[in-house]
Amino acid sequence: MVEMRPPTRRERIYMALWELGRGRVAELSRVTELPYPYVHREIRRLEREGVIVNNAGSVEVPDRKAFVMLWAEDKRRIFERVKGMRVKLLPGPEILLSGSAALWAIGKVLSPAGGVAYVRKPEEALKLRSRRGYALSVYAYDDFAFRFAKGVGRFRVSPWGMVLADLLAQGMYTRLFEEVFEEVVGNGGD
Repeated sequence: MVEMRPPTRRERIYMALWELGRGRVAELSRVTELPYPYVHREIRRLEREGVIVNNAGSVEVPDRKAFVMLWAEDKRRIFERVKGMRVKLLPGPEILLSGSAALWAIGKVLSPAGGVAYVRKPEEALKLRSRRGYALSVYAYDDFAFRFAKGVGRFRVSPWGMVLADLLAQGMYTRLFEEVFEEVVGNGGD
């Protein structure tokens, strides 16, 4: 079977910061279930990149667009290294739609085809295959992203920051990125 499980440690920090907006390093370590030294090191890296402000251990994201742009750069490298399994499936509540597939769920594009979907285990992608489905790049992802999933009608989408990062990493929909970014940030990221 094709390797389809992306490294998630760094992305857990991105997700937690996107969802929380701010927090202490110790809180991020607890929420992400990652060792404090690793989280602290990543926070220092994000601070050097200029996408967060770390004031005596209290971290916040002052510019969410710059933050998601850096996240997308990391995501692009992940997508280059870890190839998703191309599977035709009908989106349902057991998967997380992301990137352009999430834009379909919110009515911004006509088809989820070519988008990203996440499942908990690789074999789930094979069980969900359907000839009538849409070809999606499917990745097995740990449960962390599923905790922050958003309900959109009968579908579930990845956390909005991840949707935006995946969208940019896919290298498409620049105009739609701006529109969705404004909607998401305007609604507080929910």
